[in-house]
Amino acid sequence: MRSLSLTIRTACTALFAASLMGCAIVPERQLVDLRSVPPDMIILVGKIELHPPLAPGEQMLKTEQGEHLKDAFILYVGSQPIDVSAGVPEGFAGSFYTTLEQEFFITVRRDKTLYLPGGTFYTAYDPPARVESHDLSSPLQVDLRPEDEAVYIGTVQYFRDKDNALRSVSIRDDYTWAAAQFKERLGTEKTIRKALVMPVGCSTCAAP
Repeated sequence: MRSLSLTIRTACTALFAASLMGCAIVPERQLVDLRSVPPDMIILVGKIELHPPLAPGEQMLKTEQGEHLKDAFILYVGSQPIDVSAGVPEGFAGSFYTTLEQEFFITVRRDKTLYLPGGTFYTAYDPPARVESHDLSSPLQVDLRPEDEAVYIGTVQYFRDKDNALRSVSIRDDYTWAAAQFKERLGTEKTIRKALVMPVGCSTCAAP
């Protein structure tokens, strides 16, 4: 197993909270049926971990919408890099619901390179009285091949301090486990290639 570590920045904004209350950014759900995958899309498999993990009672989620954010991490994926620490652009479409500590299975448009600029989690959601979101900026990318049907990008571990400031990011390789989950949960014979995420602009930082 090989790890990749890098130190990056964080910012806390309420922009994504506004999107959940009626703006254009609506996170997409995970893949549940392979028949819904168009030929111009591929499947990304991975996992998001928060360290230390969310403690019992750390999230104050008062509304029905807030309950959907329990243990959730809104992951951003797109064909262009963005700076999450500067806020997510209005209308940005590359956002997906994932659950912390669990494998995710999402479909994205096929491209030569995909960018994973970071994501958002919530510690409070009780609008309009109180909304607290934490945007974790991690400029990562994954390189794809024309023949890819599905790729495993690794377990992205976000290490935070007591104020939810991001201290570092590490990529862990859990390919064997993730590949087994891929076949079990989706009942597929599709092959899944290991293509761990790496820092943007680095072609040799991650294990193949």
